[in-house]
Amino acid sequence: MENNIFINEGISNLLKKYLDSKDNPQSVNCNSFFSIIVQTLIFIYGELDILNPYQTNNPSGLSTNLTKYGFSEKLYNEFIEQILIFYKNENKSSFLNIQKRLIDMFISKKNHILVSDEEIEIFKQFLYLKEDSNETKKVLYNKLTPNSEEISHYLNSKLFEQKHKFTLTEYKDIALSKDAYQIAGFNPVEIMNMSEKEIENINNKVYHFFRIRDNDLNKRNRLESAIDYYKKYGNTITSGKGYVDSLLLSGFIATGFMILTIIAIKLLG
Repeated sequence: MENNIFINEGISNLLKKYLDSKDNPQSVNCNSFFSIIVQTLIFIYGELDILNPYQTNNPSGLSTNLTKYGFSEKLYNEFIEQILIFYKNENKSSFLNIQKRLIDMFISKKNHILVSDEEIEIFKQFLYLKEDSNETKKVLYNKLTPNSEEISHYLNSKLFEQKHKFTLTEYKDIALSKDAYQIAGFNPVEIMNMSEKEIENINNKVYHFFRIRDNDLNKRNRLESAIDYYKKYGNTITSGKGYVDSLLLSGFIATGFMILTIIAIKLLG
């Protein structure tokens, strides 16, 4: 397959990149998005199912292997197309769609055979999630989907659907975290059924609850700090900077002791 295109340029490129870098797992190429895609497919289906069709130039073999657990032909074609789109132009939409199709493949497998909790945790490591510690992966995540929890939510919703046999509302990337809504007194499930305009209105109320300015360019990160502070101290009056509020709280306590001392001195005098 050195000089031939397998299915499309994107598919050929990602398989070649994986084969060229697999013996050097710490390399940038081995941790690139295309190589991670192949690693994810191998984790789901096994190396033979993924590499053999490529090495024998059998495109229909890859289609057969990827749909063997019930992953639809339609989604397979979408997956192939999105890889080509990303190959030609790295963008947020194809980046997210590729990962969603990988999740669909994993869930399809889970519907057919027993998948352990440990395997689910391993699968998560292939995704581009907010808490990922892989520096190479974090660069692309921060470039295309900074602070997004869309993939995490998509995986969790699919796992929930698979367990309870019903479909959840599609996640909206504009949504804040579940903790943010719950602490501010809103129902996260109801919010996910609202329009984006309605969600933006609720988001503004959440930011106001945590005393975060509308024009703060870093307000999502500020919100996370405020939530952590609230969970730790249970104080809704927060600037979003835990250390600032700690100083304010210390000041209030010190002032209170000073007043009590003055009163005590006068009474004893």
